[in-house]
Amino acid sequence: MKKYKATCGYTTKMKFISDSKIKNYLDRLAGSASQPNSYIFAGQNDEAKAEAIFYFVSKIAKKTGDAEFLKKIESKNHPDVVVVEPEIEEKKGKTREKEISIAQIRAALERLKFFPYELEKKFCIIKRAQKMNAEASNALLKSLEEPSKRAVFVLLANDTDAILPTIVSRCAVLRFAETMLPKWSEENRETFRNIFKKEVFEKFDYIEKISKNKSELMRVLKDWELVMGESLRKLVENNEDRKKIRKVVELIENTQAAIDRLERTNAGARGVGEELVLNF
Repeated sequence: MKKYKATCGYTTKMKFISDSKIKNYLDRLAGSASQPNSYIFAGQNDEAKAEAIFYFVSKIAKKTGDAEFLKKIESKNHPDVVVVEPEIEEKKGKTREKEISIAQIRAALERLKFFPYELEKKFCIIKRAQKMNAEASNALLKSLEEPSKRAVFVLLANDTDAILPTIVSRCAVLRFAETMLPKWSEENRETFRNIFKKEVFEKFDYIEKISKNKSELMRVLKDWELVMGESLRKLVENNEDRKKIRKVVELIENTQAAIDRLERTNAGARGVGEELVLNF
């Protein structure tokens, strides 16, 4: 089982855009002879935006389905793909995202000056672009005003409102609807919120009830995982105490392990469920 991360890695298997208008739009855009050189992918769903950007870049680069290509980009080791993102600062047990500085943008622009090494174009991906400070934004704007035919810029942001309007006006904006986020049952979300207040025997009574149907227990646990994932995202965005973040990560990993056992082994559903809620 992979360790849960607050921000996703990138894979050739598509979860969010495999059958969507966004994918169709990106396909048409990548094949167009008059495609823009700068884009903003805007929305709260970081996983969908990440999936879309790497699909789009691989499509333009003619590397669709190339896992090694995506791995190089994710590890920031591809010579033709520059990834800029906020640096993380740790202080007194807390983490916070720093602003994207003008030094980071200048370093990225310097790399884009060189001719592509492997691809036909060079790419600059700016994650959480709303974190650019004024100086960084103005430095980027100057490059967008004098675009190079061999460079493509893609900004990932929660919303365009926090980005310099003159940058937005020079970009093709693709908005990701909130409905793309995986949804959970409201009943299961309320149960999850309340189960921490229950006595052990009450938790076991609930598990006994839903574990009579193994599929029902799995649906509940998967909903709990989604709810915890959303909580984790908010904790990270709000720079909450690392102990809280670690606790949520631990709960998610325990839930994932329980789901794996139910899917891959003959372990009894009731026993798996009871073992899980003992840690809640």
